[in-house]
Amino acid sequence: MRISSIQTFTTSVNRIVDLTGQVGKTQSQISAGTRILQPSDDPVNAAKILDLEQELASRDQYVKDINLLENRAKLEESTLKTVNDTLIRIRELTTQAGNGALIPSDKEAIAAELRQRLDELQNLMNTKDTSGEYLFAGYKGQAEPFVDTGNRNFVFEGDEGQRFIKISNTVSIPASDSGKDIFVDIKSAQNTFTTLASDSNTAVPPATVSVGLVVDQEAYDEFYPEDIIIEFQNPDERTLVGLPAQANFNIISKSDGRVLQENLPYISGKPIEINGVQVQIEGNPNTGDTFLIESSENQGLLTSVSRLIYGLETLGDSEEDKKAYTQLIEDSITNLKAAEDSVLETRAEIGARLNTMDSTRKLHEDLKIVSTELLSNIRDLDFAEASSQLSFESFVLQAAQQSYVKIAGLSLFNNLR
Repeated sequence: MRISSIQTFTTSVNRIVDLTGQVGKTQSQISAGTRILQPSDDPVNAAKILDLEQELASRDQYVKDINLLENRAKLEESTLKTVNDTLIRIRELTTQAGNGALIPSDKEAIAAELRQRLDELQNLMNTKDTSGEYLFAGYKGQAEPFVDTGNRNFVFEGDEGQRFIKISNTVSIPASDSGKDIFVDIKSAQNTFTTLASDSNTAVPPATVSVGLVVDQEAYDEFYPEDIIIEFQNPDERTLVGLPAQANFNIISKSDGRVLQENLPYISGKPIEINGVQVQIEGNPNTGDTFLIESSENQGLLTSVSRLIYGLETLGDSEEDKKAYTQLIEDSITNLKAAEDSVLETRAEIGARLNTMDSTRKLHEDLKIVSTELLSNIRDLDFAEASSQLSFESFVLQAAQQSYVKIAGLSLFNNLR
């Protein structure tokens, strides 16, 4: 009879290879501390592990975003608190300014402190966060939002954009507030206006226009809501009507281009009164330069303070000026109170956001504990069990190796001795 040992050898070798692979896998599991070394080891649980790891990474990122957002919100709230404190002092000064017994030096002292407070407000409204972006500039974080164009006439150079940051899969929180909403779009006590120089003016240095003042509310209310253009003419234009050549301007109704007054002589810094409104232009405008007096139902915080200073500095002792001054004080108190309400409203919104951040962060932390435990149950290795398994597999491998040695040493001729 023919006897073949190839099958016996092959089976033994394959068994040793398999046992060696099992021992190696168990050693790798112990080294890595995980049951699943590659997705093919357990496709279902491998997918669950991937989902849980992504969820944990997402929650970690959400918590980081919440921390950054919280720091920015606290900075904004602190800034607004300081703005509110400054407003309280400005209202006190405004009340003092309403004292009929004040002499000119008293008014100048009040105006001097108001100028300091105005600078303080502008600096606060131009506060930057830790990344160097302006808090109240909207989407234009790199652009200074509140700019003095001259004569304490402030314009808002930001926009109304409001950034949002997701702090969970379903919750987004504002990361900023537009300074226009907080400090500019404030309902005025009376019909009012804003002033600005045209961007196309050519004078170098450019002439500036003051914030101005309503000196006759009744006259302005009759004209409201028309806008006014002050347009500078060729000095020689006055000679056509028999007047000496001099820098001059026309006053034009913006809506229909109608000339209300023409060839008015211009003197830098001299008050210009139009339909109950008084403004000052300083500098040397070129022919064709224009300045706009634009009607508005809102009056920004900086404009309210600047207008109060303007009144303290320019209004005299005539009956008309006294009447305008009294109206200015009353309107300033009302406007400052409205600005304070706007600031307090924003602070309340920030407080609500901080509460939402706290509760959302706590939810992330709680869910992270649950997900981490579930991930551990699926992925992490039981070292005691794995060590026992390794010992058993090593024992079986050793036995298989010893058996193979004995089988490999067998020979038919050994049995003939």
